[in-house]
Amino acid sequence: MDPFEEFEFKPLTEGLGFHKKKTNPVKPEPAANETFSTNSYIKDQGLELIEENSTDPLRPPLPRKNRSTSGIPTAPGAMTEASSEGSSAAAVDEILKTLQKNRALDMAATNTRQKITANTKEEFKPATWNFSSSLLDAMLVIASSLLCMIILLVISKVDLVANLTRPDENGMIYVATAALFAGVSFIYLTVNRVFLGYTPGEWAFDQRIGRPEQMSQASYSFKVIYRSLLVICTGFVFFPLLSLIFGKDYAGAISGVSLYKKV
Repeated sequence: MDPFEEFEFKPLTEGLGFHKKKTNPVKPEPAANETFSTNSYIKDQGLELIEENSTDPLRPPLPRKNRSTSGIPTAPGAMTEASSEGSSAAAVDEILKTLQKNRALDMAATNTRQKITANTKEEFKPATWNFSSSLLDAMLVIASSLLCMIILLVISKVDLVANLTRPDENGMIYVATAALFAGVSFIYLTVNRVFLGYTPGEWAFDQRIGRPEQMSQASYSFKVIYRSLLVICTGFVFFPLLSLIFGKDYAGAISGVSLYKKV
């Protein structure tokens, strides 16, 4: 078999017409009726065509165009930055104005309170013995005396009941008990009145010993001590009864520091 029988000669160029260029077939354009029917079908099915120029959902929206005060629009980026800076500056200004107003109101309220305090001066008038304040002070003195007695008995380990039921010939146990009560009362009255001007009972009922300006005097402490000794030595009853009967503070008249009540 000849090997050249199946050999086929082909031209080297395309000019002889053996090879023709393939042309892309042109698709026929759909008719207007077909397009309209397709669009209406998609709308009926609840679908919408996505436009080619749709924005990316992850991309931030474009800034809106804002007109400047002069009426000349600026670049979009510059307009956004200027508007954001302007809004932040306006918010800061509003906060600063509010703080300044609050500070001014606080200062005005403080000045008003100071003026009211300066104008309203405390006034005191002479007073007499008050049973309620004395009862409160007596309760506090008794409680303090019992506390001191308990501490004394714990330290000395003395049987108080046995000593009270079987006292010695001189009855020194009674003298010691009365001395303890008198000492606690003297400390209670003197310390409170010297440093505060009143006892807790007197403070609760708006009373005090002497006027406030008398506390700055050097003789005030000695007068308070003298008044406390007078009341204690007379048995806590004599001067209060005189004050209650005659309506005058005799202990204050003698010692120089009278009892006053706040008006």
